[in-house]
Amino acid sequence: MVSLDDPMAIRKADEHGMLEFYMRWADAARDAIQRARAIELPTELRTRKGVIRYGQPEALAIAGMGGSVIGGDILRDILQDEVSVPIEVWRDYGLPSWLGPGHMVVAISYSGNTEETLVAFSEALKRGCMVIAITSGGYLASLCRKTGVPLLEVPGGRVTRMSFPYLFFPLLVFLEGSGLARGLCDLAERAAGLLSSMAKDLGPETPTEENEAKRLASRLVGTVPLVYGFGWLKAVAYRLKTQFNENSKVPSFSNWFPPMNHHEIVGWEAEEELLRVFSVVLLRSRGEPPEIRRRIELTKEIALEKASNLLEIWARGSSKLEEAISALYIGDIASLYLAFARGVDPYRTESISALKRGMAELRIADKVEKEIEGLAIG
Repeated sequence: MVSLDDPMAIRKADEHGMLEFYMRWADAARDAIQRARAIELPTELRTRKGVIRYGQPEALAIAGMGGSVIGGDILRDILQDEVSVPIEVWRDYGLPSWLGPGHMVVAISYSGNTEETLVAFSEALKRGCMVIAITSGGYLASLCRKTGVPLLEVPGGRVTRMSFPYLFFPLLVFLEGSGLARGLCDLAERAAGLLSSMAKDLGPETPTEENEAKRLASRLVGTVPLVYGFGWLKAVAYRLKTQFNENSKVPSFSNWFPPMNHHEIVGWEAEEELLRVFSVVLLRSRGEPPEIRRRIELTKEIALEKASNLLEIWARGSSKLEEAISALYIGDIASLYLAFARGVDPYRTESISALKRGMAELRIADKVEKEIEGLAIG
């Protein structure tokens, strides 16, 4: 176990430089925005199935798995009241049956080798969808070069969850560039500025009493985190759950208001001895609708005070985007501090690696590559 007030011990435990890179997320966000702005979408793309015409899409699907696609959920949550077309986040093989010509599919796989995403990419081309890909390389980058699909290649060499800025901020640029929304690039730049201002407050040199992420991690030690969001913070709640899973190596779960008031709240009627294993983390906003604020406060009073800890992350910023990014940043860094406090390596995910090795025997990526070669011209 590492003392969170010992910066040297933290750096020694952070063998792969995860926290160090988090301190540079603002720079990564700005770099991602510039890379995305440099991508020019074609007017059309020819395949052996026909011509795919690019333009303003009638629907947007973001296909990917794990940390590669969580940005799609956050995008959907912050824009659901502002964009007039459906935004679908797809975590599976294939694609929803209704997607076809006139619809855009953004395929995201940080490694470029995620088999579900490769299958979705192939299916999108077969159906005549406008396709864009974001990856650091692998099969996906190779397939884009063979077919001419627009490719945003991002820096590799890290685990996916570290690279969130490179996988999320380009979505804002592409959405504005496709004509579906205005002002997103400016909002993205302001969100990057907020990350820059927060980094020092959450860094290893800042002591626990002044560091929100360290305080959160300290309270979570020895408990199971339950993260609750709402509206534009519900996907952030899920992101934090996954970060406590992968980085901190603990079970963690998430839900959101108002749905949790219609089922999960009843589970808090259990005996206190059972409930004390949980710490509740509420994602809050000073702009939360009055009906949501009332639900949260009533739920705290009726149920959640039985938890071992009842904690709140108050989002920062002046837009839904800034609030989502700020809450995510605090929670992500807290998950690293929790790993250090528990004496575990936040970088390695042995269970996922073992599963991927087992699935590799099916050689699905090779099958997709052959399908794509049948579609490519020249």
